[in-house]
Amino acid sequence: MAHQSPAVPHGIGFAFSGGGSRAACQVGMLRALVERGVTPSVVAGTSAGAVSATWYALNQNLDTLESIWLALRTRDIFPGSRLRIVSNFVRHGHVHAAHAWERFLRSHFGAATFGDLRISAPIVAVDLWDGTVTAFEDGEIVPALMATTAIPGVFPPCEYRGRVYVDGGVLQHLPVAPFIARPVDTVYALDCSYLLPAAPRGLSLIDRCQRIAARANADAGSAALVARGIHVHLIRPPLPEIDDARSFGQTAHLIETGYTFTSMYLDGLESRQQAVGVH
Repeated sequence: MAHQSPAVPHGIGFAFSGGGSRAACQVGMLRALVERGVTPSVVAGTSAGAVSATWYALNQNLDTLESIWLALRTRDIFPGSRLRIVSNFVRHGHVHAAHAWERFLRSHFGAATFGDLRISAPIVAVDLWDGTVTAFEDGEIVPALMATTAIPGVFPPCEYRGRVYVDGGVLQHLPVAPFIARPVDTVYALDCSYLLPAAPRGLSLIDRCQRIAARANADAGSAALVARGIHVHLIRPPLPEIDDARSFGQTAHLIETGYTFTSMYLDGLESRQQAVGVH
């Protein structure tokens, strides 16, 4: 009797959403996945999520990545007095210069290039000139990270390769474009757009509106992948309310929440698969 050839394994992708300081939760989410043997062939990142995604692709050292996040302080990334912040916004249309942020990235990535990565890690940004999504996959890593983290109103747009870019989350809070043309059949979406039922006030209203849009964008992106036959695990931990996404005061809690929620999700997934005889 003829034997069937074993099925060719398909790739797994991890999609790291944007989220500002909330993206710390992805460190815990990533740890939960790796501990259970879920390893990606490609990771894609938008905005703050791109930093963790690229670090993992370059180093695959989660302890160091967690230490980096825990050491972050607002003043180190977003320096400036209130007067300076107001002056920057009035004169330039953004509240912070990007020099401190670039120094931080250089201190951890140096002059590393996409060719140095252990696995593929496209970084998604938005071309401000024509409004299209760009996925960087060659050259130095830091300029691509500067492009995807150029948050409108917070940092200035990033000029790179003769174009001008802003935060990838403007169009793809969840970076789905890089998976469309790749041989992946499963994507784990590490999403930071959870909304706690609440009535926001003050500046938190702005943040909440941004997350409402981000959540809708992530849902639409996931649906687009499903429509192409890609199985999506949309993992969205119940994150606490943070009035300012530039604040790193809850980093440890965010990491723990991401780990616990993702562990529960994966354990439940395994139980369901066993119940129906899937191995």
